Amino acid sequence: MKVESAGRYPLALRLLHWLLALLLLAQVMLGFAAERWTSRAISDALFPLHFKLGVLILCLMIPRLGLRLRLPVPDDDGDAPRWHRRIRSCVHALIYLLVLALPISGHVIWVWMGADRTLLGGLQMPAFFVPPDGDETGRAIAWYVHVYGAWTLSALVGLHVAAVVFRQWRRKDGFIVRRMGFGGICLQTKQRDHGLIDSRDL
Repeated sequence: MKVESAGRYPLALRLLHWLLALLLLAQVMLGFAAERWTSRAISDALFPLHFKLGVLILCLMIPRLGLRLRLPVPDDDGDAPRWHRRIRSCVHALIYLLVLALPISGHVIWVWMGADRTLLGGLQMPAFFVPPDGDETGRAIAWYVHVYGAWTLSALVGLHVAAVVFRQWRRKDGFIVRRMGFGGICLQTKQRDHGLIDSRDL
């Protein structure tokens, strides 16, 4: 029978983690390509796709945040210094905040432009507000949040990935697989037999 590790995140969170990771990677590349790396004609075709993907990310991020607050998750490493745990918590919180803020700010920009808000299947995304005539302040703020938020999110995700890879390289304890992977009890048993994980984690 398949047994989940006590040090492993719930299946729903693991699925949403990796799905959102792939979507965010595609979204950041799509946004940068539409803004800087392509011709105007290609850019005009990419921006609507960027908008639709942003709505999808927001729709996935909201239940992920709810599940993260509701479901039990593994404890932090007890041997990590307190300052290290605080930095890690701050980085995670900022990533969550930016993943929510970027689609919202992108939606504000999209509505201000008067662009087509049609999603898949002809579903229309509500505007939620009417831009004031002659005042571009809100659009400018949303643009700054969106652009600089994207750069900040990219840096934070890079820092997050580097920290996890460094930890795995230094300890060689199967941390990534145990916490966020999808392997079964066989892999965990093999790691335990080789002394890579504590039997209490199984």
